[in-house]
Amino acid sequence: MKTLAVILILLFTGCAVHKPVPLEETVISREADLPGMSKGDIFDKSRVWIERHLYSKRNIIDFADREAAVIVANGYIDYPAAGKIEAIEKVQYTISFIMREEIRDSGVTITFTNLLLDVPPRYYRSSRFWPMEQYIPGYSVPITERSDFEAARRGLPGIVDGLVEYLKQNRSE
Repeated sequence: MKTLAVILILLFTGCAVHKPVPLEETVISREADLPGMSKGDIFDKSRVWIERHLYSKRNIIDFADREAAVIVANGYIDYPAAGKIEAIEKVQYTISFIMREEIRDSGVTITFTNLLLDVPPRYYRSSRFWPMEQYIPGYSVPITERSDFEAARRGLPGIVDGLVEYLKQNRSE
């Protein structure tokens, strides 16, 4: 009887553990100060860096307005696994995003939204009773799992760091 009670408790607590991340909370934002740089200079150099360093399955730059000092770009990164098991489990997975850069004098605010987990295509083979092969096409889903969101939080700041480093090294004096 005690084992049945323990099993039921574990079963119910196991069901209550998974709490998806709401879509409105899957926004990653970061600010960077760039003392002495003008909006126009930051805009021009950011646009060059984005075109050279972001990868996307669509157009890289969706929107760029020099007057509004805003650049909106698409991109993806390889899934930043936290360990060997996750690296094996998520091999060839990517995280797609929309990056919005709002430029001001001496600084930028970069926001990542529309985070998607891109699952690669694969073949499934079963030969237990009779041979069967099945092709499963790749697909993208919004990130709702806490572990996938944490992976995005590990990987996306690298884009901001790369952009800011480029802007600091290529200042107009």
